[in-house]
Amino acid sequence: MKNAVIYARYSSDRQNETSIEGQIEECRRYAMEHDLLVVQEYIDRAQTATTDRRPNFLRMISDSENGGFEVILVYQLDRFSRNKDDSGYYKKILAKRGVKVVSAKEMISEDSSGIITEGMLETLNAWFSKQLSEKVTRGMYQRAQQCKYNGGNMTFGYAANEEGYYIPDEVKAPVVKEIFERIAEGQTAKSIIDDLNKRGIKTSRGNTFGKSSLQKMLRNERYKGIYVYGDVRIPDGMPRLISDELFDDVQEVLGDKAHHGHRPAIEDYILTGKLYCGHCRDLMKGTSGTSHTGKTHRYYTCSNAPKKCDKKNVRKEDLEPLVLDTCRGLLTDEVIDSVVAAVEEQNRLDQESPAIIRIKGDIKDIEKKIEKLLDQIEEGTGSARISERLKKREDELEILKKELKKEEARQLKIDPALVRSFLESLRNYSRDNLSYQKMLIKAFVDRIYLYDDHFTILLSHSGRNGKATKNEVREIEKYFDRSSSTTAEYGVPILQ
Repeated sequence: MKNAVIYARYSSDRQNETSIEGQIEECRRYAMEHDLLVVQEYIDRAQTATTDRRPNFLRMISDSENGGFEVILVYQLDRFSRNKDDSGYYKKILAKRGVKVVSAKEMISEDSSGIITEGMLETLNAWFSKQLSEKVTRGMYQRAQQCKYNGGNMTFGYAANEEGYYIPDEVKAPVVKEIFERIAEGQTAKSIIDDLNKRGIKTSRGNTFGKSSLQKMLRNERYKGIYVYGDVRIPDGMPRLISDELFDDVQEVLGDKAHHGHRPAIEDYILTGKLYCGHCRDLMKGTSGTSHTGKTHRYYTCSNAPKKCDKKNVRKEDLEPLVLDTCRGLLTDEVIDSVVAAVEEQNRLDQESPAIIRIKGDIKDIEKKIEKLLDQIEEGTGSARISERLKKREDELEILKKELKKEEARQLKIDPALVRSFLESLRNYSRDNLSYQKMLIKAFVDRIYLYDDHFTILLSHSGRNGKATKNEVREIEKYFDRSSSTTAEYGVPILQ
C-alpha cells in the first residue's frame, strides 16, 4: 500500500468551503478504491491555481523531500495548477523524489494516449484560464466559430450586417484593392499615404494614414478571406477583397524592402529549451550564420560543439517541420474525442459541486412542501395561515433558484465544441502561424533527443524528470522513433 496526500484548494471568485469538502471526499473515495493510505491533507483556501504562491501547496512540495508519501491526490488536474509551466516544473521535482500527481476524477490511462490526454488537459486549462483572465468570454469564441464580428475596431474595408457577419464596405473595400495594387506596382508607401490623406480617406479609427497603419493593412490576411480572431483562424471565413497572388506579391515587395538597410527580425527557434543532443545529452541552441553569397542560414547546434561534442549542426527549416508534423500526427480523431470527453466529464463534475448538490436538494424539498400545501388548498382545507405558508415557501424557492443560478455561473465551464474546434485548428495549423507552432510544441513536447539519423520525442506529462526509463522509451518509440536513414524516412536530409 502506497502513502498518499490530498491537495485541495478553492479560488475566492468561484468556490467556497463546500468545494474543499467535495474535493477531499472524492480523493478519499479514489484512495480507498486504489489501495492508497491517505496520511495528510494540504488545503489552500481562496487561492488561485494560476500562481504557485500558495502556502500549503509549497509546504507539500517541501514535505515531499522527506519521502513520507508517493502519491499526491487532487480532485482534478487544475486543482494542482492551471499554469502549465508551473505544473511541469513541480511535477519534475516530485518525480525525482518518487512522487506522482494523480487526478481522482479524470480518467487518464497510463499508456501513450493517456499521456497525450493529460498534456492536452493541462494546456486547455492554462489556455482557457488565460482567455478568461483577459475577459474573453466563451460567447465571443462561439461567435468567432461562426466567423462573426466580435466588436472592437472594424478592419478597414469591411462592415458588419445585422446578423453580425462581415461584408465588404462599398466605399472602403475598393480602396484596399487599390492600395495593394499600387504597392505591387512599385509605388512608395509615402506617395500612397500622402495621396490617401489628400483625398480625405481615414483609417478605421478615423485617423489620417501613417506608415504603421499602412503596414498593418498590407500584412492583414483577412483581405484574402481568412477570418482571424485570437487563436481562431478560418480560411474563406469572410469576404475576400484581394487575390492570394496579389497578397503574396505585396509580401515579396515588403520582404525585399525589409532586407535593405534594416535589421532583420529576431528569428524564433521554437525548439529552444526542449531540444537535446543525442550524443552528449546537453541542450542545443539556435544559431545563424551568413554564407559568402550573403544568405542567412539558421541552425540548431549543440552547446558543447565543436570542442566537447562532434554533433553536426541541424538546419532549422528542416528539423522544425518534422517535429511539428509529428505533433500534429498525435491529434488523431480518437485522441481529440478522448480530450473532449474528458472536458465534458470535467464540466459535469464541476456542475455537480457540493454547493450545487445542496441547493438542488433544498429546492426539491421546498417544491414537495409547496405541493402538499397546494393539495390542502384544492381539498378545501385552505386557510389564511396556509396561504401565508405557501407564500413563504414560494419566496424561499425563488431565493434558492437565484442562489443556484449564481452558483452555476461561478463554475468554469469549457465549451466542448470550442475545445474540439481548438484541437482541430492545432491539427490543421498553417505552417506560417508561429503561435500555433509554439502551442503544439508546448502541448506535446517535454524533450527531444536528436541523433545523427533520427530523433526521439519524450511526451510532456506528469512524472517526467528528463530521463526516460527503458520501458518509456520503448513505448514512445513505437510512435516516434525514426530509425531508418533521414533521406528515406523524412524525404529530406536534416543534417548539414
